[in-house]
Amino acid sequence: MATDENSRSSRPPMPSREGAAEALALAKQAQVAVASLTPGRAFDVKLSLCVAGVYLSHLLPEPWDIVGLALMYVIMLTVLALQFRSSGVRHRVHPGMKRGMLGAAALAFGLYMVALYLDDHQGMPWIWAPAGLLAAGGILALDSKTRKKGIAAS
Repeated sequence: MATDENSRSSRPPMPSREGAAEALALAKQAQVAVASLTPGRAFDVKLSLCVAGVYLSHLLPEPWDIVGLALMYVIMLTVLALQFRSSGVRHRVHPGMKRGMLGAAALAFGLYMVALYLDDHQGMPWIWAPAGLLAAGGILALDSKTRKKGIAAS
């Protein structure tokens, strides 16, 4: 019988209703605070549109394509700077997002190379429009699939 009493006393005490309600309220506050750190959906859309703009800048005539490309990169960096300024560099990238970012980069680079080949060697300059839309949509889909709200438990 002595072992039964010892095993019962080694269990932690049951929390009270007030303690459980307080812990739940703190958990909800923490969840709201962590959710405020993640960038909104508009951030992903803006960056995808900038990537599409980089591709579509190849459709401009010869001297303006470089200007369009530079302008799209400046806009993309401005979007990134404004996002970091508004929320700070507080985002933690978890392994699922790393794989998604690598997949998106590989998709964008592969599409760029295919479009560049088709434009230069096959005489298909119109390929930049579907390639840009496909890259932007693919990046948006991959990012929304891998993005997790808040900080992942690891």
